[in-house]
Parts: sequence; C-alpha cells; structure tokens
Amino acid sequence: MARVWAFLMVAMMVFVTGHPGLGQADPNKSGDDTFQKVNFFLDFSDYSEGSVEDWLKNKGFVFERDAKNRKKLDLNVGNEGLILEAKAPLTGLMLNERVDLEEFSSIRIEWGVNQYPEGASYEKKVNNEALMVIVFFGYDKISSGNFLIPNAPYFIGFFPGKNEQVGKGYLGRYFKKSGRYVCLGNPEPGKTVISEYDLISAFKKEYEKDEAPIISGLALEVDTSSSGNGGKAVAFIKSIEFLE
Repeated sequence: MARVWAFLMVAMMVFVTGHPGLGQADPNKSGDDTFQKVNFFLDFSDYSEGSVEDWLKNKGFVFERDAKNRKKLDLNVGNEGLILEAKAPLTGLMLNERVDLEEFSSIRIEWGVNQYPEGASYEKKVNNEALMVIVFFGYDKISSGNFLIPNAPYFIGFFPGKNEQVGKGYLGRYFKKSGRYVCLGNPEPGKTVISEYDLISAFKKEYEKDEAPIISGLALEVDTSSSGNGGKAVAFIKSIEFLE
C-alpha cells in the first residue's frame, strides 16, 4: 500500500473545477438518524498527553510535505478534536494505510472550520481547503493522465467549503478517471457538523462500476497554497466513521 501514496505529492496541487455528479451529502445529519453498524472508527477526541504528532502517528498517520513543518501547520487538540491551523501557504498531507475495509456503505465525519482560506473556491478554480478527507478505493492503479505523474487507485476527497455546491463532485486537472473532490457542506465558522455520504452508490454511479472496491486507505490534507491572507486557515475534526 505504501506505493500508493506517491501520487499525492503532486495531485493535491492541481485541482481544477470539474463537473457535478456524485450525489448529495447531508452535512447536518446526526448520528442518531441511523442505526447502521460502525465498521471503522477513527477518534480524534481521545488525546490525553504528550506530543500531538506522536499521538497521530500511533493512529497510523504518516506526515508528508508541509505537514512535517509545525511553523506552517500547527497541530493541537481541543474540545472539538484535532485542530489543524495553517499559518502560511502550504500543502500538507497526513496519510494512513491502516484503513482496509471490505464491508462498508457510507462515511460519516464530525468536523468544522474556524477560518476558511481567503479566496478559496473550487467554483472559481482557487482549489484550496482548510481540510480534506481523502478515501482510497482498491489497489488497481488508474492512469493519472500525465506520464510524469504516478498512476493511482480510485479516490474521493471530501471537504467543507465556504461557497461550493454541497454534494457536487469536482474533477481535477489529472486523475480524471480515478479522482473526485466533493464538498460536503458549507458550515458557518466555528460550527461542528456531521457529514454523511453514501460511498457505494456514489462510486458505482461516477465510475460506472457494478461494485465498489475495498477501502484501502485514507488521508487528511490541508491546502492553502493559493489563498490570500498569508495562507491562514483553521479546521478541526473529531471523528471519521465508516458504516457497514
């Protein structure tokens, strides 16, 4: 699985506005609305003491690019969970290959944004976000569309956006056959929301497949590389759940 992550070093820098078509998200859906079994739970509220970075590493995260630099990306923990603060223009990735699920239906994320990147808008092709959760599907590598960029498995990146259309899927400049980027809501700054998204139905529809591959990994990503106000942004995340 480690070979999969190489493509992210370039992919996150080349998002451009794409097309709708990944169904609808419910950014305010409560966990009480469903009785589905939780197959995988990633908790960002169980920090007790010590280094936040070591705490995340123990959960399986590997830091890449600007995620390694605390002068650019500060990591803290509060009542809202893990807090990610971009202090400068950056692209940071936290990769996790421990997630390996054959049975799943939806993803549920409890998160929010305290400060959106200034000027960020997928509709206006300023493709930055305070936080994105990326889910990888299967191990088959699909063409990136550029021989200089490594091929990669299917993936969908989810983000809360200030002005983007909720539930709309965006295509990137590359990975047109294997990648989508979906806004799950437009929460007000400081508000915690629960976003739930049907992964199976969306994958089948968007990629015209009869079945969805297994979930083979995930990543947290922060990108303020093209934003104003010195690239500053703040987001938080409390949990990620994959439902059976």
